[in-house]
Amino acid sequence: MAAVYGDAHRRRPRAVATSSSRIYEEAEHAVDHHVWFVLGVLLGNGIGSLLAVFCLVRMTDQRRTVRNRLLLVLVAAWALIETARDDMLFVAATTIHMSDYEVHFFLAPSMGLTAIAVLFTVGIFWFAAAHPRPLWTIGGGIAAGLLMTAMSLQAAFSGRTDTSTTIDVANAAMIAAGLGVTTGMAVWLGTGATSRQARATAVTLLAVGLTIVQYLISAEVTTDPSVTVNSDAGINPVQLAVFTAVAFGVRAIALTVMSMIEEGRPDPAADQIDVHGIR
Repeated sequence: MAAVYGDAHRRRPRAVATSSSRIYEEAEHAVDHHVWFVLGVLLGNGIGSLLAVFCLVRMTDQRRTVRNRLLLVLVAAWALIETARDDMLFVAATTIHMSDYEVHFFLAPSMGLTAIAVLFTVGIFWFAAAHPRPLWTIGGGIAAGLLMTAMSLQAAFSGRTDTSTTIDVANAAMIAAGLGVTTGMAVWLGTGATSRQARATAVTLLAVGLTIVQYLISAEVTTDPSVTVNSDAGINPVQLAVFTAVAFGVRAIALTVMSMIEEGRPDPAADQIDVHGIR
């Protein structure tokens, strides 16, 4: 009996060690996946930011036709708003609702809101293109950043589960202010910029700033199991993954098409000092 007990006693630590090892490996695997998710979101935001800055750089060029400048303004506005919304959907699916297998994403309201936000941003950028002074470019960028935050918040709450989701208003306001300032600086740097340094800085500010804000929003969202909501409306996570992948592809195609359209057209005059005084 003692021998049997001794054998069992010796085996128990091995089982515990094996279980702990398995838990550690699963946790490490989950962290690895999370890192790849973050890098994917950063890449998606980077493509959208690059497309927006590509257009901001050229929209102040008075040698272009009104139609061409309006196209640049429209694409810049769409790139920022669409990127903020669709990449936030991916963040919400992989953070807020990662363990909610019955979640559905109701996207119908965001379609109309996206169109309205894009139109507002077009008006803001068109005025900034006509008056490319720091007051208007920074102010316009701040307004665009607030609209981007609003679209990100709407996307974060588009998930439908058996519980309701809430966020602290004060924290959301602080996040919106942070993205507003970051976007204001980026739009100021990117509007009419002739130096690679200014363009690269604008893209980096937008991409990194938006990624940070999206994950801050996901961290602030809380679920309330005491309030039940309808989880049947909308698309499932697999369909959402296809949707966000298509959105990323459309963004990349738009950047390629705009590059092809602009091939042979004048870049902002390299022999002039840009509006920020940076060569």
